[in-house]
Amino acid sequence: MYRWIILAALGLLSTVTPLSAAPGDNLLPHPGFEQLQGEAITGWTNPDYWSGRLSSVSEAHGGGRAASLEATEKAGRVGGRVHSSVVPVAPGLGYEFFVWAKGSGSLKLGTIFYIPKVGDNPHYRTTWQDTGTVLGPDWRQVSLRVGPVEPDVLRVAMMIEVEGEGAVALLDDAALVVTRQIEGFIRGEPLYQMVPAGGLAELRIEAVAQGPLPASGMATVAVASGEQASVSRIALDAEGRAVFRLPADSTAEPCLEAVTLAQTELGSAVTAYVEVVSEELYSRFERAATGARIPERPAHLLFLGDSLTDFSRGHNYVDQVGFWLQQTVRGDISVKNAGVGGDYITRVWDRLSGDPRVYRLAAYDGLYEPVPTRVFLFLGHNDSKQTSGSGFTESMVASADFDRLYRRTVEKIRADTGARLTLISSTSSVFEITEPMARSALEKRGSASLFGRPETLEQFNAIARKVAEDLGCDYIDVYEPTRTHTDKPSLFTQDGVHLTQAGNQVVALCVLEALAR
Repeated sequence: MYRWIILAALGLLSTVTPLSAAPGDNLLPHPGFEQLQGEAITGWTNPDYWSGRLSSVSEAHGGGRAASLEATEKAGRVGGRVHSSVVPVAPGLGYEFFVWAKGSGSLKLGTIFYIPKVGDNPHYRTTWQDTGTVLGPDWRQVSLRVGPVEPDVLRVAMMIEVEGEGAVALLDDAALVVTRQIEGFIRGEPLYQMVPAGGLAELRIEAVAQGPLPASGMATVAVASGEQASVSRIALDAEGRAVFRLPADSTAEPCLEAVTLAQTELGSAVTAYVEVVSEELYSRFERAATGARIPERPAHLLFLGDSLTDFSRGHNYVDQVGFWLQQTVRGDISVKNAGVGGDYITRVWDRLSGDPRVYRLAAYDGLYEPVPTRVFLFLGHNDSKQTSGSGFTESMVASADFDRLYRRTVEKIRADTGARLTLISSTSSVFEITEPMARSALEKRGSASLFGRPETLEQFNAIARKVAEDLGCDYIDVYEPTRTHTDKPSLFTQDGVHLTQAGNQVVALCVLEALAR
């Protein structure tokens, strides 16, 4: 996959301030040093090859616990070092790292930038503050400005180091936030598009500032390759708009290209995807989408499902269907993806019913905004998985429960929305992969789940088809097209269950072709 970076520059002067510290803005998953796994502090690591001793203490700046980082001697040097969890970042944006600290010795902050591995070169590089902060008995906030992040950086981890004989630093309330100079955001349209080899992708860019723009408007957009980090520039107009054109080589192999739109001063980034396919596959999508019939207006399509709907967001089958409907059907039409990884019919039913105990209840917040005119249910993969506790003979959801809850779910969605419902079968899986994986996991961990036993999948698909017939729903069979595909392994990832880009294309085509019937 190729990666392009678009950096929009405002050319404005003002003080950089971090984004609000409201919940959700802090990128670190465990900033408070509160959670323990045994004696280890979750989200923070002191590797064996680093000096220092990390432990949990009750003397905290906020919350109930903090971390103690004690300097020790290693390889003739006295100090202690720890790093945070690795988190994704957007090239072109600036970040700031904060941590509250007190104690003795000198404290330095640093960054590990993770980059693509090329040959024998390291897959990371590190930076440190030039000088440390001398600690004392009172809590103080220490900070490090990071970036703007270079185009080749994919993820970062933040480092903390204490130096000095007998030095001990207490650490608490860390934060990694995006910085911005101006309130606003950047957006691109479309966020997914498919083009044939030899075609041209066009991405409309708009940088929106809250308040009046400077007289000069938005100045430039820089386009950089994620592999070569080369930069060219295209002009933005006075209103902050531009069109980025990405030609697809007529001899290029099919590929997926990620385009990151990042505006440093706005502290905003978004990723768009351009999928280059063969002319033959492009024509097949075009024919399927041209025949699609969606008479209702406005039309709002809602997709519910498990990880096969949730994963690869931005370029999976839901995005492909949405793009092609916009290209051919046009008009007032929207597509929403509400897939939840790990879902089965019991969880879907409980979440629709508002059960506060259900896994990821908030995933369905605003589910019917806008009210859908068509709802697609793509389930069965987790329902039909078999557990080692039963000797891989019993399914996660009993077949009778699957039948009963599927019917109740269809009836509830129809009563709540009046939408037309379409039930999608589960795909096939590569059982030659899933079975040995389950046996190996059982041997190593003592428990495992087995996905994709063909006769079990077929049993659950037969139930879904019967529910569709009885309740007047449409039904789409994606099992046979994936089972009989001439290159079946290419449709699935290494686990034999989840869909590759080619697998998503098969499902998307099945949906578009069904809409033509």
